[in-house]
Amino acid sequence: MASAIRTESIGGRLMGKFSEWLGRLGDTAELRALGAAKLDCIARDLRVSRTQLETLTYHGRRGADELSGLLKALGLDETAITRKEPGVLRDMTLVCALCAEKIRCNREIEAETTAQHLHEYCANSYTIDALRTKPKPDAMDLFRGPSCC
Repeated sequence: MASAIRTESIGGRLMGKFSEWLGRLGDTAELRALGAAKLDCIARDLRVSRTQLETLTYHGRRGADELSGLLKALGLDETAITRKEPGVLRDMTLVCALCAEKIRCNREIEAETTAQHLHEYCANSYTIDALRTKPKPDAMDLFRGPSCC
């Protein structure tokens, strides 16, 4: 009985993945149907290359899902980053969406070994380091005095 449930679950997941893949192909085809000039314009508006735009479309809406888990695993507050450094989070999302190390990233998050191995695979690792070492708003800057002034 357990194997039947497990098989059904695997089959359901495979169908779900296949469905997502078909959706991405449709999105990519629609994007290419716009023509080179419109694609270039959209890419320019988003501040990405046309190739990156096509890759992002292919990966779909969930292309950077790993970033939230990664930030959480490292003790970083995604909401606070969104509020204080929206451009940084946007760039990190783009890097994550274009990343080829998603399987390893998910494996490290699940194994709770992200912090130990981050620099081995993550293109966002140095940005994450900078966010982790950013001074606290109430910290005293020895050169400028309190941050409130």
